Amino acid sequence: MPGRRFRLLAWLAVGGLLQGCGGGSNPAPLPPPATDTRTYELGFTPWPYAASPDAVNFVYSEIAARGDFIAHHLDAGIPWQEALDGIPYPAAVEDEIRTRLDRTPAGMRTYLALSPLNGARDGLASYWGDATNQPLPPPWDTRSLDDPAVITAYTNFAADLVRRFTPEYFNLGIEVSELALNDIAAFDSLVAFTAAVAGALRAEFPDVQLMASVALKSPDSPETAILRAALPDLLTHVDAVGISVYPFVFFDHENRGDPASLPPDWLSQVTALAGGKPVAIAETGWPAERLTIPAFGVDIASDAARQDAYLGRLFAAAASLDAQFIVWFFLADYDSLWNDLLQQDPIARIWRDTGLYDENLNPRPALDTWTTELDRPLE
Repeated sequence: MPGRRFRLLAWLAVGGLLQGCGGGSNPAPLPPPATDTRTYELGFTPWPYAASPDAVNFVYSEIAARGDFIAHHLDAGIPWQEALDGIPYPAAVEDEIRTRLDRTPAGMRTYLALSPLNGARDGLASYWGDATNQPLPPPWDTRSLDDPAVITAYTNFAADLVRRFTPEYFNLGIEVSELALNDIAAFDSLVAFTAAVAGALRAEFPDVQLMASVALKSPDSPETAILRAALPDLLTHVDAVGISVYPFVFFDHENRGDPASLPPDWLSQVTALAGGKPVAIAETGWPAERLTIPAFGVDIASDAARQDAYLGRLFAAAASLDAQFIVWFFLADYDSLWNDLLQQDPIARIWRDTGLYDENLNPRPALDTWTTELDRPLE
């Protein structure tokens, strides 16, 4: 869920480049599942750790070497009017798309994700024009998600991206669950939107697995109760369900920095939402350093051993769910980017130290665990 205001800041940074708490013992990683194969593919997003060509080159190189697929996560707005009219996108949009396509390793499978929602997940996605996350111009600033113009524009843009990226999986609604928590009335319009968009895309791309993703909360929380009531109407229109899960900060159990304290159903709770559909971990991560954000009163104890332990638990839980894939969102810590372009934004601090490499590109133990899992053949 690198989301909300952080996503606004983050896309400004990357777009420019590419043109709880407490102690307890450090748990050992769980052993890998007792099979010689794995069901899930492994991949990363191309998020750079610094505002430099070297950082961009490094992450794309590592993605090719350490993953089965690449995750292109486009969450910075939609070129609404251009997509509606079928005219060329603004240069910044086209440059971003072309650069991602050019840098994607040849022959590598792709997971593509797009959002109809804004960074706050409480309304229509912002405008992607000369820059990302620009204010919606009239009349888009008054249109609802089920407006025919919104559905047509989004479908046109999504279809163009699917043609160009040729993904195996296309997430047409990143973290749609958040709208149910923020504006349940607007969520009804999102259900109609999803039905229309999914129907149009399925007709043109019958072999692409269509998804929507859910940001998991604590299994017994009031938020999860709302999601269990609201989501089935939307998820019936997609082929698979994505999971966005960062329990070290968005769950409410004790000792959140220690993966040994995770609720038993921390990941399997998705089965109550997915309605028997295949699931995938669309984004996740865990800090390898203590997470302190004074502005939010956050102080969560973690370290490299606990990050490694989380990865072991993640693999075991994903295997039990027969998950389709796992996206570890940040390959390397982005201290440099956080201090520079992100201006030490407190929300961006949540994910800063979740890399499998630290800020100096020293590998962490979790990287060995990831590589060992990658070496197991896919079923």
